[in-house]
Amino acid sequence: MPRKLSLIAIATLPLLAACGGAPPPPAAPRALPVRVATVETRDLEDRLALNGSLRPRRQVEVVAEVAARLVAVVRDEGARVGDGEVIARLDDTDYRLAHDRARAALAVAEANQAHAVAEKERADNLRQTGGITDKDHLSAEVGLQVAAASLLQAKAEVAIAAQQLARCEIRAPFAGRVARRHADPGAMLASGTPVFTVVDDTVLEFRSEVPSADFGKLKLGAPVSLTVDALDGYVAEGRLVRIAPLVDDRNRTFEAVVEVANGQRLVGGLFARAAVRVGTVPGALVVPPTALVREGADPDRALVFVVIAGDKVERREVTLGVESAEATQVREGLRAGEKVVLDPPASLANGAPVEPQAAAVPSPRG
Repeated sequence: MPRKLSLIAIATLPLLAACGGAPPPPAAPRALPVRVATVETRDLEDRLALNGSLRPRRQVEVVAEVAARLVAVVRDEGARVGDGEVIARLDDTDYRLAHDRARAALAVAEANQAHAVAEKERADNLRQTGGITDKDHLSAEVGLQVAAASLLQAKAEVAIAAQQLARCEIRAPFAGRVARRHADPGAMLASGTPVFTVVDDTVLEFRSEVPSADFGKLKLGAPVSLTVDALDGYVAEGRLVRIAPLVDDRNRTFEAVVEVANGQRLVGGLFARAAVRVGTVPGALVVPPTALVREGADPDRALVFVVIAGDKVERREVTLGVESAEATQVREGLRAGEKVVLDPPASLANGAPVEPQAAAVPSPRG
């Protein structure tokens, strides 16, 4: 019986083949829609990206110069102040009395000086007639000298007392803004106690630690565009004003300082990002940064997917040059006019069919 079934199966094979029973060929892979951009040639600004913080150009802790009680705050935190403007007052009772005492001592010294002058003139007249001994004449001269010295001392004491009295008015060291108050009215302050922090925020300084490899790129006076994370869309322009002449041995960085005019929106302490314009690459071959796939540790190399034959992609390794927010220079691996895939999906493989869709490429910033 089994032999009979085998013969039947063998006999039916040609019939099945004749009736089209063979398995169908595999379906062609489906084309993947992708956004593409054209490789362009244009001048590309070379910008060095820096991160750092903003600081006021000048910042001073204003201290009490005499020991006294704080009786009044004239300008509080956030207030604009002029150069030399009174911002607080200390109790001046003791210092006013000391000043009055010094002036009284000066009046006594002036009277003694006048008496000593008169005595010296009398002694001179008597000496001409022989009516005074040399000893008494010398005593009159010494008395005049002592009176003159006492007068100078009394004048100095008045000046010191006046200066101490004036220090009971705390004044702004320069025009700016009161950033912080450290003491409350009624507090007893010792000499040297901080009372205010005053800042000059008309110009702010952006400070950044720059890798030593970029030392040769920075030049004094280079224009800088600065953005602040806390102020969405705000862009400030500044100039590179200082470059530290020494590289830190520990982290191989140096400090660069940019001055930025304050448009009344910036404050010290804000984190900022700066783009220093260090040059221009003429006729650079550029692609959007979103076309690059970085897989290795080498920052100068990346992968791109190039559309070939209109509907397939070819995976290529390219060598990179200058990079900006809108475009990246490609030194090797691409030609002008070729199409590259933007934001290539992880599943995209070499030779895969695609359905290209044009994407708008942002124009470069000036």
